[in-house]
Amino acid sequence: MKRLLLAAVAIMLLIQGALVAPHEPGWTSGDMIASTSDGPVVESDPDGTGPRPEGIPRVEGMLVIDFVDGTTWPQIQELARKHGIEIRYNSEHSIESGLTVSRVPELQIPALLERLAVDPRVQSVSPNYVYTLLDVPGQAGDFPNDPMYHFQWHMKQIKAQQAWTWSTGKHAVVAVIDTGVAYKDHEDRFHQVEDLDRTAFVPGYDFVNRRPEALDDHAHGTHVAGTIAQSTNNSKGVVGVAYEAAIMPIKVLSGRGSGTLADVADGIRFAGDHGANVINMSLGGPFPDTTMAEAVRYAHSRGVLVVCAAGNSSRPKPGYPAAYPEAVSVSSTDYEEKLAWYSNHGPDIDIAAPGGDTRSDKNGDGKPDGVLQNTIGIQNPRTSDYFWFQGTSMACPHVAGVAALVSSLGVTNPNAVEKLLKDTAKDMGEEGRQAGYGAGIVDAEAAVFRAGFVFGAWRLGFALVIGALLVLPMLRRGDVLGMGLVVPGLVIGSAGLFFLPLIMGGHTPLHHFLVTGFPSWDLALLGACNHGNPIMFSCLIPMGLAILVVENRMLRSLAAGFIAGIGAHLLFACFFGTVVVMYVPFFLSHLWLLGNGLICIFLAVVLAEEQP
Repeated sequence: MKRLLLAAVAIMLLIQGALVAPHEPGWTSGDMIASTSDGPVVESDPDGTGPRPEGIPRVEGMLVIDFVDGTTWPQIQELARKHGIEIRYNSEHSIESGLTVSRVPELQIPALLERLAVDPRVQSVSPNYVYTLLDVPGQAGDFPNDPMYHFQWHMKQIKAQQAWTWSTGKHAVVAVIDTGVAYKDHEDRFHQVEDLDRTAFVPGYDFVNRRPEALDDHAHGTHVAGTIAQSTNNSKGVVGVAYEAAIMPIKVLSGRGSGTLADVADGIRFAGDHGANVINMSLGGPFPDTTMAEAVRYAHSRGVLVVCAAGNSSRPKPGYPAAYPEAVSVSSTDYEEKLAWYSNHGPDIDIAAPGGDTRSDKNGDGKPDGVLQNTIGIQNPRTSDYFWFQGTSMACPHVAGVAALVSSLGVTNPNAVEKLLKDTAKDMGEEGRQAGYGAGIVDAEAAVFRAGFVFGAWRLGFALVIGALLVLPMLRRGDVLGMGLVVPGLVIGSAGLFFLPLIMGGHTPLHHFLVTGFPSWDLALLGACNHGNPIMFSCLIPMGLAILVVENRMLRSLAAGFIAGIGAHLLFACFFGTVVVMYVPFFLSHLWLLGNGLICIFLAVVLAEEQP
C-alpha cells in the first residue's frame, strides 16, 4: 500500500511538471534586474559619440534584447559569450517571451546595436528608453506654466488666475515689512531665490542692520513676498497673486523673527514716503502703542493701504497693528474655507484669506494644506526651497496682492481699495462676519472685474450723459460730422476700451493706454504710486488743447468729446473716491476733482457750440 501511494505521488509530480513551464537551466531569480530604470538616465545619442540634448531619455549602459520566440536559455547564453556581454531576463514573466536586458559599457553600445541587430536569434535590440506618466502635455500657450501651481490651492480659493485677465499688478508697489526678501545675491551669504528671477523690486531698507539691502536671513519675508509677486509663467516653481507688481523689501525683523517698535514704525513711514501703494505687515503683538498707531495713520494719509495679519493666538479680536482703524485686519482660512484653528477671529476682523493648515491634507494631493511659496532655508540664506507655511502671516499677502491688482487698475485711494475688497469678498453671512470672516473671503476675480469693467462702464456712462450736452447744439445745426467725432473723443477721455480684456482674454500691447481714460494714463507713465498726478487730473491739459484747436472744425469736435470725457473721468473719481490727487491735502482732493471736472465740461460745451 505504501509503495502504491509513493507511485501515485510520483505520477502526480510528473503530471504537474509537464503542465508547468520548464525552468530554464542556469536561471535563478538572481538573473533578473530588479529595476531597470534605477540606473542613471541620460539623453545622449546611443548611435554616436557626443552628447545630444534632444536625444530620448534612456538608462545609461543598458540594452533591451528581445529574442525570437522559442530561443532557449542555452542559446541566449551562447550569444552572450559570443559578444562578451551578460544577459538576464527582465523579469520572471519574460522567460516565455525571451525579453532580456543587458548591462554593457556605454562606449560599446553603438557597435553592439549593429552586431546584435543582424543576429538571427534576435528579434529586436534597442537602448533601454525611459517612459513617463502620460500627463496631459503642456502646450506652448498653457498659462501659467509653473510646475507646482497645482499645489497652490490657496490661489484657486481667491480666484487669482481669473483675475489676471484684468490685472497683473503692473505699476503697483507693495512694501513687505518683514524679515527682508531674498531678492539679490549679496556677498557670500545671501542669494536670490530662483522663483523671484522676474519679479520687480524697488529700493527698500534694512532697519535691523542699517543698510540699503533688505535681505532675508529668516525665510518668512521671502515667503510672504512670493505670495504677493512670485515670478509667474516662468516654468519654475509657483505663482504670485500680483506677479507684475514691484516689491519694496523693508527689513524690520531679525533672523530670529523679532524686531523693535522703533524699527517697525520707521519701516512703515519709509514705505509711506517712498511710493508704496500697499503695505503688507505679517507681524504683530497683543498690545496697542501710540507710536505704531501714528505710523500706520501716517502711511494711510500718504495714500497707502496698510494690510496686517490678525494674529495666530486664536483670540476673539485682532492683534496690533491689525486692530488700528487705518489698517485692514486679515484672518486665515483653510482649504475648506473654514476659519483656521489658530486664527484670531471675532467681529472686528475686516476680511479673510487662505492661510492654510499644515497639519492636514484635505484636498488629497499628498502635500500639507499650507501656503506654498519659494523661500530660503529656515534661517539659512545660502539655500532655498519650496515650503508650505501656515498662519495669518500667509493669509495677509493674499489680500495685499489683490489690493495691488486693484491699484494697478487706478483705484489707489486706500479707503476706496478697502471698500472695494470688502464689497466684492465672498460673503459668509452675518454669522460668518461675527465669527471672524469680516466682509468674507477675498475674491480677486470679483475685485478686479469691478475695478476694471464696472468702474469703466460708470466712467463711460458719465461721459455719455455729458456728451448729450455737446451733441444737442450740433444736432440743431445739422453738424453730422461733428457729432460723429465727439463719440471717440468721449471714449478716449473717459474710459478707453475698458471692455477689451473680455474680448481679448488678457493683456494687449499698450494695455494701460487702451483700457482706461486719459487721466489714468499716469499709471503707465508714472506708476501707481504717482496716480492722481495733478497735471493729468486737472483742467490744465484740456485748456491748452481747447486753445490749440478752437479754429479747426474737425479737431474742435474731437477735442470737445475728449475734454468732456476727461471731465467725466474726474467727476467719477470725485464721487467714487477712487483717487487721491497728489500734492493736494487729503480732505481737499474731492473739491479739486469736482472743480476741475466741471471746468472741463464747460470747456467742452463752449467748443461744441462754436459755429463751423
